[in-house]
Amino acid sequence: MSAAPSLYRRHRPRTFDDVVGQEHVVRTLRNAIERGKVHHAYLFVGSRGTGKTSMAKILAASLNCENGGPTVTPCGRCDSCRSIASATSLDVIEMDAASNNSVDDIRDLRERVAYAPVSGRSKVYILDEAHMLSPQAWNAFLKTLEEPPPNTIFVLATTEAAKILPTVVDRCHRFDFARPTIGEIAGVLRRVAKAERIEIGEEAVALVARSATGSFRDALGTLEQLLSYSEAAPDGTDTSSIELDDVLAVLGVADADLVFSTVDAVASGSAREALLAAARLADSGRDVGRFFSDLEVHARSLMVVGVLRDEVPPELCVTAEQDARLLHQARQVAPADVVRLLDLLAAGLRAMKDGSDARTQLELALVKAAVPRVDASAKALQSRLERLEA
Repeated sequence: MSAAPSLYRRHRPRTFDDVVGQEHVVRTLRNAIERGKVHHAYLFVGSRGTGKTSMAKILAASLNCENGGPTVTPCGRCDSCRSIASATSLDVIEMDAASNNSVDDIRDLRERVAYAPVSGRSKVYILDEAHMLSPQAWNAFLKTLEEPPPNTIFVLATTEAAKILPTVVDRCHRFDFARPTIGEIAGVLRRVAKAERIEIGEEAVALVARSATGSFRDALGTLEQLLSYSEAAPDGTDTSSIELDDVLAVLGVADADLVFSTVDAVASGSAREALLAAARLADSGRDVGRFFSDLEVHARSLMVVGVLRDEVPPELCVTAEQDARLLHQARQVAPADVVRLLDLLAAGLRAMKDGSDARTQLELALVKAAVPRVDASAKALQSRLERLEA
């Protein structure tokens, strides 16, 4: 039995209008296509799951669409558009540079570049993880990249631009893909859930979006995993329902209430409540290391919101309720306490990697954060002074 296409592949953007964010990339490529000034080489830089390969395929579809192409609105119905979407087009060649990074691989590519497009107007070569090419391979590729045959376009996609040779970067038009905000990822999750007849609450969506750490692909991968885990709707329809508890179980993370209450305990100086929070986490079977990371992310959000005072920046927005709660907590917690908590959590994570017991390190960090007098560091002294002044 063949595997069904993943949610990410089924709902990958097919046109520029489908792209979420990346307005600067969309606008520049649209203008280049409309004015007939498409460059022969592009460098797409960004973290994983931000849409680099999808943008390259949209560019290829726009150039090769059989209905009025080149066009900024590929039809998605012609043979060219369908073959590009299904990765079967002979004129759009995807190459994984991580596993095809030798000089021989590039020589083979150079031989293929010499041939004209099979059925479309342009041949588009997409080199994913381009930074993995060896220096020798790059040197063998430079001349072809600088002066490719007519109607040949290269799109280099990378997560580590610093590893690309400067001589290569100079020959490309570079675009830096921004990490999507939690709100943008949540919007995509809602749209896909609606299309797939999935019922999922706002808190669950927000948690999945936050856990994706800026990757659309990871977010949809988690949604697909949740779809397999969740139960079908009780009314017998093909609608699936995903609850917050499902997300907590699959991701192994603590719910927002536990994170907020833990920080409240630290801010109020209650080591007892902080230890009880750690006990609740352990009893729930959640991963302590993941809770460390969740607390670290939350403390960082408190620090940012504390500096901005009366607003939650878009990249931190989750739901209106959680945003208001974050803003309220940022006003209640002393800045020194937040910074100390971040330092203590970072130290605990380092100790865990060195083999220390995770729960012990969590409890130690929380007690030190809640009761500065048991910590002899300068930051602990500053925290004690700030509490006295308050």
